[in-house]
Amino acid sequence: MRVAAAPRIEWLAQRQRGIGGSDVAAILGLSPWATPLDVYLQKTGPVVDRDLGEPAYWGTVLEGVVADEYSKRAERPIIEVHATLHAPDADWMLANIDRAVGHFARVEAGRLVGADGLLECKTASAFKSADWGRGDDEDAVPVHYAAQCMWYLAVTGLEWIDVACLIGGQRFVQKRVVRDEETIAAIVERCSAFWHGCVVQRKAPEPTSSRDVITLYPEDNGQAVEAGEAELAAYSEALALRQQIEALEAELEQRTEALKVAIGERAALTLDGKQLVTWKAAKASTKTDWRAIAETYKPDPEWAERFAAATTTVPGSRRFIFCKR
Repeated sequence: MRVAAAPRIEWLAQRQRGIGGSDVAAILGLSPWATPLDVYLQKTGPVVDRDLGEPAYWGTVLEGVVADEYSKRAERPIIEVHATLHAPDADWMLANIDRAVGHFARVEAGRLVGADGLLECKTASAFKSADWGRGDDEDAVPVHYAAQCMWYLAVTGLEWIDVACLIGGQRFVQKRVVRDEETIAAIVERCSAFWHGCVVQRKAPEPTSSRDVITLYPEDNGQAVEAGEAELAAYSEALALRQQIEALEAELEQRTEALKVAIGERAALTLDGKQLVTWKAAKASTKTDWRAIAETYKPDPEWAERFAAATTTVPGSRRFIFCKR
């Protein structure tokens, strides 16, 4: 689902000029959705307006609702800021905030002035409710959002940002993230190294996930790498887990076999008339061997060439296999 195309394309192009709040968690390795390589490719590749997924779409639609509810509950005026902000001494440090808090907030030459604080609006699944307040810290927000908030405080120089979230469409929470100079310094250092060392130099960061590896190296080079201590430990632990899974799968197969024997010619196993498992034949399907038909009837003397021209080769994917020791 898309928002207005032209303004969004312009916004996406502007995001390539620096690091924004939504990039920070990925650069730090804290994002559940993206990696540093994803951010690098977005900054250095062509501007593409991809469809928003359902969660992102509804987050955009409900942003105003969440903001208005915060204003009402907190009894604070809020102002929507239609501008990309930047840090006074680092124009690569960008921020697109959801709202500024305060009567006199305004933007002057890319700087937010007159604001008391900031507001970030979120929506979350009910399954993520536990992330909003953890353990002894009732004001905790998900760590990837905390990183984004600290970045906005770094860019604007303000002391606090409130995070308002509608959880599961029926629970409203608001938390405050307070400026922490030590945390800000560490985040800015990491993001500066990424921006100047990777994006500006056009040097891709090291992969941090198998998806990154496939993106960079869709095909292997046929060589091998010697295992170090970390790789050997990961291999040993993975092999032990695989053996446990195989043992459990064997036990599951035995139980499944017993259930199939009990069902016999029938279609299901029930308890008090309610189905526990079913074992039914799937509908018959058909498969046509078009090459055999072409060879049999040969409607065209050049059928073989035409058949070959219509046939494409799909590159094989990389397979991960445990070799027995």
